[in-house]
Amino acid sequence: MPDTAKVLLSTDDHGVTTLLMNRPEKLNSWDYEMEAQLMQAAHDIERDLGRHRVLVIKGAGKAFCAGVDMALIGREQAMRPRDLRNHMAIRHRFFEWLENIELPIVAAVHGYCLGGGLELALACDFRLLSDDAKLAMPELGFAQIPGSGAASRLAALANASVAKDLIITCRRIDAAEADRFGLATRVFPANEFAGRVEEFCRDLATKPPLAVAMAKKIVTMVQSVDAGSARALERLGQSALLGTEDLAEGLAAASERRVARFTGR
Repeated sequence: MPDTAKVLLSTDDHGVTTLLMNRPEKLNSWDYEMEAQLMQAAHDIERDLGRHRVLVIKGAGKAFCAGVDMALIGREQAMRPRDLRNHMAIRHRFFEWLENIELPIVAAVHGYCLGGGLELALACDFRLLSDDAKLAMPELGFAQIPGSGAASRLAALANASVAKDLIITCRRIDAAEADRFGLATRVFPANEFAGRVEEFCRDLATKPPLAVAMAKKIVTMVQSVDAGSARALERLGQSALLGTEDLAEGLAAASERRVARFTGR
């Protein structure tokens, strides 16, 4: 994508792919063009999934993402309900893609993370927060509610009380409180944030891809089944990995006291 694009995609030699929301003058808030570019980035990644080990989502400038552009919300008020649902389905599909793609997804959250931007972070597998991060769900302040997974994902990660608190009061929380609620995977000092995110992602990129994908899928699936079914799914996932070259490499590396080199086969 050209440098003027609102979404930039790049991959380093370690297989760490960065998706940069590139609309800093609007705090990386989405318009329809940006949402379409997010979906295009998803398609580009899927076309050659094997070269990607980790996807990290970042925001340019002083914010991660402020959600939907307020100007866009004004336009949506004038839309027919069917057209509005079709437009909103694009961002919903992107969030669901993040949850279902067989790739670990990291949200690198600094500065403002508001509304749909917080919903985006909640849809990721890992949320790395700079200690300058500010998180909020402001929708109720203008007589709306978040509609892209905030209620369900907040309740799952924290609890229903936290979900009601953030959605109904619209209050802004800092990284420390987000961490206490269980919304943060790690919190890093702002002056170390870029380096610590890079370190985290490169370490994640060394993990066996097939096992990572299986772990992500199983953890998601067991949330909605009974305990017995959950244990059965774990055993099925484990057995499916028994014949992989990566397992043989991992066992050999452990025996030979060397670093394993996983290939995703």
